[in-house]
Amino acid sequence: MNGMLSQQPPRRPAMEPALPLINVVFLLLVFFMVAGQISRDKVTVEAPRSSSELAEESDGLMLTLDQQGQLTHAGEPVALENIAALLPATEDDTPKPVRLLADAGTRLHAMRPVLKALQQAGVEEVRLVTREAR
Repeated sequence: MNGMLSQQPPRRPAMEPALPLINVVFLLLVFFMVAGQISRDKVTVEAPRSSSELAEESDGLMLTLDQQGQLTHAGEPVALENIAALLPATEDDTPKPVRLLADAGTRLHAMRPVLKALQQAGVEEVRLVTREAR
């Protein structure tokens, strides 16, 4: 019996030093995969070039119009009759300009219904978003 009491319990193997590093790398990989899937706008639009002075704006409504005439806001399709609901409310009743990012290949006949719907919604100024010509 004395022999059984003096035996030490089996030792657990030491944890590999690379295991925590592998866990961290895996978590970073998952994070960047998820973060890469989250995008603000899912529509691919190439803005036309402009040689005028560009102003950086971040307030107001931003709409995107692709070559096929599909209107989107933050990646979600927008019906022309629902544009008025997207307009931000202002305190002093001065309407903010709406920014329209239309693809460089978009024809005027595709833009005309969008501009008419914005006018009917009470928008007084539409700014076309362009990229700097280089």
